[in-house]
Amino acid sequence: MLFNSLPFLFHFLLFYTIYYFVSDRIRKYLLLAFGIYFYSKWNVNATFLLLFSVTFNFGLARFLSQLSGKKRKVLFVFAISSNLLYLGVFKYFIFVWDLYSDLRISVGLSELVWKPEILLPIGISFYTFHNISYLIEVYDKRIFPCKNFFTFAIYDLFFPLLLLGPIERPGNLIPQIESKQTITKEKIWNGVSLFMWGVFIKSTIADPFSRYVETHAPSFHSLEPGILWIVAPVIAFQVYADFFGYSLCAMGLAEMMGFQLMNNFKRPFFSSNPSEFWSKWHISLSTWLRDYVYIKLGGNRHGFLRENLNLMIVWFLAGIWHGAGYGFLIWGVYLGLCLVFYRSLKHYGFVKETSHIQSILGIFFTFYSFSLGLLLFRIQSPKETKLILENLTHFPNISSIPLMILMTILPLLVFDLWQEWKKTDRPDFFISSKPFSFLVVFFFLFLWFSLFSPFGKQDFFYFQF
Repeated sequence: MLFNSLPFLFHFLLFYTIYYFVSDRIRKYLLLAFGIYFYSKWNVNATFLLLFSVTFNFGLARFLSQLSGKKRKVLFVFAISSNLLYLGVFKYFIFVWDLYSDLRISVGLSELVWKPEILLPIGISFYTFHNISYLIEVYDKRIFPCKNFFTFAIYDLFFPLLLLGPIERPGNLIPQIESKQTITKEKIWNGVSLFMWGVFIKSTIADPFSRYVETHAPSFHSLEPGILWIVAPVIAFQVYADFFGYSLCAMGLAEMMGFQLMNNFKRPFFSSNPSEFWSKWHISLSTWLRDYVYIKLGGNRHGFLRENLNLMIVWFLAGIWHGAGYGFLIWGVYLGLCLVFYRSLKHYGFVKETSHIQSILGIFFTFYSFSLGLLLFRIQSPKETKLILENLTHFPNISSIPLMILMTILPLLVFDLWQEWKKTDRPDFFISSKPFSFLVVFFFLFLWFSLFSPFGKQDFFYFQF
């Protein structure tokens, strides 16, 4: 069930009506039951795998807290390795198999005829990182392991963030699960406004822009010269509206139920350098990699060269985390090089943070470097990298930029500018418990999209009859 679908709205309204009126103890069981049901609507078999992961990691953490010395360390290594192996088998085994097959062909051997079929559970990267952070926090004694299995199960099966995050830290979410949820009118209206805004930008920006990209760049083999200079920013706004929209929906649903999730995006397209960008984009992943990989590798404590090496390792892993494919590997290396290049300029005094001109130029170059990097997501083989570079050697036809696309993204840009001006830490409509203001805002957004649809107006379906 997608958040922006009628089946989800129907199921959630039914769930929320019950949730609102029952006791706090019943709410916990209801949350767990709905989490299992919500995930099982995608794939029942994957639900059993998720429940196995929940049970396995709950038991590991309990044993981990009871051991000391070498035994504790051995169990911790086993716990982390088990989770990585679990992720690796289901997400990366087919990719490794294909790599091996390609290698055989490159050295003159026959192609592998048989290919295994392995189910890829949706959201596996998110809930596996969820579990790894939980185990690390327990091992480092920053939190105590859950004594109640249902508490930990709700942490892993909390449906707003189950599929696409954010990757909540156990120190933030588990105490909220253990405490009583207070639902106020302010929380309800804030939650509804966040959810509606998320649905709006997902449905009216991300989805249409996805169709635009598929129409104008279905593959890299037949492209209009220079078109990728236009397609790349469209992809950037598509991904931003899609992922930011999901995160807003998750935050809104959680707030309606009395929870507060972390903010996963903080106006990243106004960042003036790559370091700032990655402190504002997919914050739950970037901080996860910073705390559990970059700092564990030594961070910036062992000199500038070691610091950059650690960054490259982190972003190589970030590329792999996003998906199993050539494009994701190249994307991770590319982003790492962008960061290293910027930090080198800063280290040797070529960047002055007080310069307004550099900041403005930095916003442009940071946005475009990120946008062009997203093209790498679509690479199916290393040879397609050359096709991208060849297309970018041409200047685009400015008339190819649809005015309707610029008009469509305007509400999102205005909203982000407004939030930047207010310096908010979390997206906020400042509507609170004022439903009239809420209705006015979203009527305006609906009207705006009706007037400036990037694909023109379509006849109603029944006109054909």
